[in-house]
Amino acid sequence: MKCYMNSEYRPLKSVLLSMPVPEIKNIDEPGKILYTKIIDYDILKREFGELVKAYKKFKIEVNFINTNRIASTDQRYKFNLMFARDLFFMTPRGAILSRMFSEVRRDEVKYAQRALKNKKISIIKPIQDIATFEGADALWVNEESVLVGVGRRTNLKGFLEIKDALSRQGVQCVPVPAPGGVLHLLGVLQFVDSDTALVRTELAGPKIIGLLKRFKIRTIAIPENREVKTKYAMNFVTVAPKRIIMSAGCPYTKKIYQDSGIKIAAEVPATQLANAAGGIACATGILSRD
Repeated sequence: MKCYMNSEYRPLKSVLLSMPVPEIKNIDEPGKILYTKIIDYDILKREFGELVKAYKKFKIEVNFINTNRIASTDQRYKFNLMFARDLFFMTPRGAILSRMFSEVRRDEVKYAQRALKNKKISIIKPIQDIATFEGADALWVNEESVLVGVGRRTNLKGFLEIKDALSRQGVQCVPVPAPGGVLHLLGVLQFVDSDTALVRTELAGPKIIGLLKRFKIRTIAIPENREVKTKYAMNFVTVAPKRIIMSAGCPYTKKIYQDSGIKIAAEVPATQLANAAGGIACATGILSRD
């Protein structure tokens, strides 16, 4: 399958996941590896299995990152490797490789790179030197425009490198301030169709809202609530226009989605991903959409 992507909403064809590793059982100081709570590995593994089943049910190709250690890499690579969305950003001509802000996660990109090469996906740009970029900070608005959250995790140097790489494909790259209260732009903004986005308006900031209006994107406001904050209810994956896979156990937010015309394709438990400060969108590297 040719991997191709220039939207956040078209039918999802292929994803890249990294199954959690047993060493997670040994973590007793979660903060040192960027988790918020101790994780129950057995539950995490079971929940990941449910996510894989959901994708396969909808005929979405599931690929896996090989977690076997690459020589000389920091052994902490294995703990957050399951958040594959952060490690690269797909374009019509290939992948832009991230350079992670946190040293704890810096070597994960090498594992994503190996997986992409095994899939014969071109690496059009590796972010290097003092630049930082994390894939969940970049979102396609339309075929010709990408928004990039610039701040702590994706810095200005990283943005300029992405801008240069995308300009060679005729794509404009628009910076927005990285929202506070979340790790990435993805945490406050999700596109579900060519003209519709879900936005945590209390966190997104006026520039993001203004740009969406400029692009003629209808915004559905998602109020701050316990499900969004602690269960990552906004951390969903769009599998087709106005059709999503979301975290289970979020009835309040689910009703907002349904009342807005969004269909829930599946609900997947993600309690342990939440303990690691992420959700199912963070865990899903998008390789290809129609």
